Amino acid sequence: MSSTALNAPTTALAPHTPVVELEGLSVGFGRGAHRREVVHDLGLSIRPGECLALVGESGSGKSITARTLVGLTGPGAHVRSRTQRFNGQDASAWSERRWARVRGREAGFILQDALSSLDSLRTVGDEVGEVLRLHGDLDRAARRARVVELLASVGVPDPEIRAGQYPHQLSGGLRQRALIASAIAADPGFLIADEPTTALDATIAAQVLRLLGGLKGGSTAMLVVSHDLAVVADLADRVAVMRDGEIVEEGAVQAVLQDPRHPYTQGLLAAIPSRSSRGRRLTVQDRAEPDVASPRPSGEVTGPPAPPALAVEALSKTFAGPGGSRRTAVDGVSFTLAKGTTLGIVGESGSGKSTVARIALGVEAPDAGTVHVRGRTWAEHRAARDLAARRSVQMIYQDPLQSFDPRKTVRQVIGQAVAAAGTPRTARAARVLDLLDLVGLPADRARSRPLELSGGQRQRVAIARALAAEPEVIICDEPVSALDITVQARILDLLTDLQERFGLSYLFISHDLGVIQHVSREVLVLKDGVVLEHGPVAEVFDHPAHEYTRTLINAIPDLPAVRKDLLSP
Repeated sequence: MSSTALNAPTTALAPHTPVVELEGLSVGFGRGAHRREVVHDLGLSIRPGECLALVGESGSGKSITARTLVGLTGPGAHVRSRTQRFNGQDASAWSERRWARVRGREAGFILQDALSSLDSLRTVGDEVGEVLRLHGDLDRAARRARVVELLASVGVPDPEIRAGQYPHQLSGGLRQRALIASAIAADPGFLIADEPTTALDATIAAQVLRLLGGLKGGSTAMLVVSHDLAVVADLADRVAVMRDGEIVEEGAVQAVLQDPRHPYTQGLLAAIPSRSSRGRRLTVQDRAEPDVASPRPSGEVTGPPAPPALAVEALSKTFAGPGGSRRTAVDGVSFTLAKGTTLGIVGESGSGKSTVARIALGVEAPDAGTVHVRGRTWAEHRAARDLAARRSVQMIYQDPLQSFDPRKTVRQVIGQAVAAAGTPRTARAARVLDLLDLVGLPADRARSRPLELSGGQRQRVAIARALAAEPEVIICDEPVSALDITVQARILDLLTDLQERFGLSYLFISHDLGVIQHVSREVLVLKDGVVLEHGPVAEVFDHPAHEYTRTLINAIPDLPAVRKDLLSP
């Protein structure tokens, strides 16, 4: 990073003096008896050139801790500490005005959701240039040149063009790079990256991690916040594992990941899906979930071959583009989904995965090609008014909250699906409770609204809604990508249990190759709407025939070898 006419940090630190230092930090919200403490007596320090990873599930307090480091705890927060120092100075009593001078100039913050973090009404260039305007003395022309230089430094192609575009015109990876450019614009000595790769494609996430890796070192200190231990394995020097507002384990990243001491850390590592986890549960059996003993991998089937649950032949689909052009989303895609098994579909954003899913579901018509369900095409089923066939294929979406009516209770959300399945009115209430029990949710959740549930609970409701129709095929479109690692593990175990119990067939779409290796019998690799590879998951991952597949596989984060006795059986 270059430094051009920007204000220097207020304090020059000795090499071994921490950039940030906390002792006895506690953070609470609310008043009186309703006050809830979310961080308890926490301590940490980060020195120049060091990267600390703060790892834990949602609600563990890691993001609140990160925000407190730069004065962004939020309104109504009650913060106390024995020591809170920034750049060698006592920051415990700093005003918001003082923190506002520090943020951007001495501390950069890279948030998880670039689309909501970037101003939708400003161009990317204006967004990055704002930091330079507030914390430097460059004139307008020099700021424009520096913005282009910054965008180029974080790997944004055609930076002159991209600088004039709005956030919605960029891909997720480019938006994240623009956010990083904004965070480093004033050459801060401290960077916070809060879940910087969540929901990004594997290759894009790998690029962002490499970019962050290139920023650490020298005099720059970095805090990376993540729920994914695999993400931080190659980036961090030290890792601190948080649970319920406390650090339960801390140490050198290799030591903690290879030989974790705390049961919670051991559980996080055991919950990471991968090829080596196939055939075993990712979590200890939860008594609230269906009690299915010893589930076998979905790739193992017995008995004579059965007709496929789903057969897709030569699908093609184009959409209108700018200036009357046509964009090809799917081009000649064919595959079959065997009954009772899982076919994984992988590819970057824009590869055609979701378009294939909508066509397979029957809600999108292809320009060419057919989808056979129960031996007939969707067009033939519609002509015959075959509602049973329509109900035989259901879908679980990435963000169930977007597909729920927030005004309705869980009972009403599932009840609509139960009614659509033809269940008699007198039996619907009992059927809703049966479905809740089936997905491991207590009966009292029927009265809750979606916003009152956790992400994992909402996904269980989405699964219950899909099961209401007693389907044969469920299309899972990124069903766990937005979930914490242990919540993700519970949902994957639940899907495996349900597949074993009901003989379900899954078309499983994910950008997480570890998840695909864990759940799938076969995998299909898509790029630009074209199938590049299709075959048994072990064969494709062990012997990829296409360079693109090799690129995807190389993007999988490497974890140190974990003691095998720590993995759940």
